[in-house]
Amino acid sequence: MSCSVLNRISVAILLLNSALYAVPTRAQTAADTRPLVIADSRGDYGLLAPFAHMKNGPAYLYTSYVFDTLVAQDAQGNLVPALAKSWSRSADGLSWGIELDQRARWHDGTPVTAGDVAFTVSYMAEHPYVFASTAGIAGAEAVSATHLKLQLKQSDAGFVSGTLASLPILPQHIYGTISDPETFTQKAAATGSGPYILDTQDKAQGRYLLRRNDAYYRGAPKFPSIAIVKMPTDAAIVALKNSEVDVITDVPLDRADIIRSAGLKVVEAPSNHPMRLTFNHAGPFGAKAARHALAHAIDRQGLVDVAYRGAAVVAEPGFFQKGSPWRAPTVLDGYPTDIAKAKSLLTGLGWSQGEAGRWSRSGQSVTLRLVAAPQAKAVATALTDQLEAFGLAIELRLMEPAQLQEQIESGAYELALFSSSTMGDPGSLMRKVFGPAFNSDRFPDHAELRNLLIKQAVSTDATERLRILEKVQAIYAEELPSLLLVNPIWATAHNDRVTPTFLPDGVAIGIPMAMHKAVLLP
Repeated sequence: MSCSVLNRISVAILLLNSALYAVPTRAQTAADTRPLVIADSRGDYGLLAPFAHMKNGPAYLYTSYVFDTLVAQDAQGNLVPALAKSWSRSADGLSWGIELDQRARWHDGTPVTAGDVAFTVSYMAEHPYVFASTAGIAGAEAVSATHLKLQLKQSDAGFVSGTLASLPILPQHIYGTISDPETFTQKAAATGSGPYILDTQDKAQGRYLLRRNDAYYRGAPKFPSIAIVKMPTDAAIVALKNSEVDVITDVPLDRADIIRSAGLKVVEAPSNHPMRLTFNHAGPFGAKAARHALAHAIDRQGLVDVAYRGAAVVAEPGFFQKGSPWRAPTVLDGYPTDIAKAKSLLTGLGWSQGEAGRWSRSGQSVTLRLVAAPQAKAVATALTDQLEAFGLAIELRLMEPAQLQEQIESGAYELALFSSSTMGDPGSLMRKVFGPAFNSDRFPDHAELRNLLIKQAVSTDATERLRILEKVQAIYAEELPSLLLVNPIWATAHNDRVTPTFLPDGVAIGIPMAMHKAVLLP
């Protein structure tokens, strides 16, 4: 191990003499006793405990190493038993019986009971958790130490994949006296039942050390410890080549060939978190023909090439993307670039182009306000260039989330750019399409689409649900509540010690990260 290289990439403290991690050098220990080192460029995610971690996907994922849910996912994304060794549903879909694995223990040795699960349901009803909702549960009863009965307010087609697989279970003997969980940041808050135990956290450095839970009820995890370290991408690539890092969670695609040329591996997949163009439906794009015109005026492959430098694919218009288990088997109209058709559609709505090529509507020159977060600057700029070349004057405004939300809620925009998930159980589609949230489609109404979304959410027949969702996608592609533009490709690099995989529908609620918990288990 080269000390000069380590100094250059700023990981000597971690891998040589760190008091925080006390990790021995490779020469001092057998390979199977080394920690799995995960390099993450984003840093601090807060305490790895529900309510205390940051409200983003990576924070939820790392917290899942510490806290278990009732249902888990295997390495292919299939639902498998976790704290619940079995579950059953009544014929009407309103009642669920859950049998817990009696081997499960909290990290302090206390048994996990049905009382803990019932407590979690009531506690999260009082203190909502951003990544899982108990709002659809009417009641939770601990019939015995290992048997739980859950009563739903209405049938929920995605209850297992959407709630049981995403709701972290809390220890009642620790959280029972906590009135404000968001301020509960003592280490005891991270007492979970998962495969790893939080050992130390260095908030300033963005580092975590987790040690193996040798008594884990699903079998001892593969690695004796996991170190999660904040590290710039290029430094992490050097460390990966030198066997000082095992995984780089987020690798720009333009670095992938460099990594592969060193004999290492890169796994990549469309994120299925496409960048989408949303409309102010109270403005000129309340007309479907205007939305279609804009779709045909945009060169989405051009956005891929310019804004993403090829690290994306053109998104599909029916909401779900390729690889999703919910995607319709039919190929939906992708709105190919067709300037003549775009002009014809706008002309049919009474728009006109002057001699300079600028569009007017009702005798007034059209200027469209496009709002986006600073992170979307590249695609927003490329999109602005395309629309102005088409003859539309664009006022591009990049603003922080609070201001962006205010602009949208006040209606002071015509177009907005958002990146959002199309993964996870589609039970939340009603909210994403018709909901009032500033980053939803905010589609005013469409009776058939609304009714279909209600039907699929409560269907107890999986085949019927897929048929309903196929109709949903056809209507979505035709109506364009939002126009899905580009689907970025995400990549993770690794060595032979671990095999990260991107799951078809993401982790839990749809988090597109390859280092999910199943990768760590035997």
